[in-house]
Amino acid sequence: MAKSKILYLAHRIPYPPHKGEKLRAYNLIKGLAEKYDVFLGAPVDDPDDWQHRHALDDICFETCIADGRGRSRQRAAVEAVARREPVSFAYFRHKALTEWVRKVTREHRFEAVILYSSGTAPYLAAMDKQPERLIVDFVDVDSEKWRVLGETQGGVMGKVYAREAVLMRDAERKLAQRADASLFVTDNEAALFERVTGISQRVHTIGNGVELEGWQDADALPSPYPNDGHARVIFTGAMDYVPNIEAVTWFAEQAMPRLRESGRKVTFVIAGSNPAKAVLALARDDVEVTGRVPDMKPYLIHANLAVAPLQLARGVQNKVLEAMAARLPAVVTEAALDGIDAKDGDAVTVAATGAEFAHAITTLLDDPARAAALAGNARRLIEKDYSWAARVETLEQAIISIDPIAASSRRAA
Repeated sequence: MAKSKILYLAHRIPYPPHKGEKLRAYNLIKGLAEKYDVFLGAPVDDPDDWQHRHALDDICFETCIADGRGRSRQRAAVEAVARREPVSFAYFRHKALTEWVRKVTREHRFEAVILYSSGTAPYLAAMDKQPERLIVDFVDVDSEKWRVLGETQGGVMGKVYAREAVLMRDAERKLAQRADASLFVTDNEAALFERVTGISQRVHTIGNGVELEGWQDADALPSPYPNDGHARVIFTGAMDYVPNIEAVTWFAEQAMPRLRESGRKVTFVIAGSNPAKAVLALARDDVEVTGRVPDMKPYLIHANLAVAPLQLARGVQNKVLEAMAARLPAVVTEAALDGIDAKDGDAVTVAATGAEFAHAITTLLDDPARAAALAGNARRLIEKDYSWAARVETLEQAIISIDPIAASSRRAA
């Protein structure tokens, strides 16, 4: 019996699944592919990702991975101003992918079209016919991220971010009005979306998960760290992302001096791709900036602690879930726990100031039994409540629950 078909459009290739946005898309696609023929369209804007352009061919029925490596954000900004649209739309729009969307929507009947991120909205205009079921996985509220950056950055970039916030908010509202289901990664993001757009109908929460199978033999992986007697405190993430840059800079300036004063031999490991100049400038004897690594698992498994000192956090922080899956004690801010049902003192330690982070770290390093108990509770919580299979099932139910005739009538009205 032939499978039903789903068209899944992502703003970036969801591979390798080494950071939040890619992890979510990759695991949802992999789960959906068990019951559906998935047609995947996505661009590649990171040159290091081009080698993975065929990685999803065996999972998906058909793929179109557009080459966006030469796409300039500055050129996209000029185009966006001319079109009076968000820069995100201009940046993620690609001719080859637009033509492919037009072709496959003309040749196939899709049970559902899933747009991953509001940045894929322009591809709706390329579709040969109206989707029977349109699902938009906003993940989080992009416009709010741009608004906060516009208020905090100042100068020319502050104005650019502020413009993006206004235009993206209008685009998000229109997209949600058209969609048959709008998905967010946490209840807080869904509530925020309602506050800023006034839209609460057809809004669902589907959280992130962890692929536990990948951690089964991780203990056997060789350590990437020298045997120098230093404890490793790790932060993971894309290191060209402003909230991550601010988080590691804050930790290096506010917590590390206190750890040095205590006489602790602690190295802060900043592990993640594309480190910005501000991140590279943090490197010193007890601050290591790894850049892109082939596999994050050994860096987590062989670290002593994980930190997530995020001041601005949008959606579920996969860096926290991954640390919990790795049985790694984690010290985090309240903002980093949004959408993660982990209690302070039970599965994680919550801290706010540099002094609190330093105190929490030294306490856990001095009490290995306490650290192990915290990490064990975290792992059990992940095993119980954060499987990707459950997330995929929720998405499938959202698809099935949409009546295409009623949806068509609503959109026509």
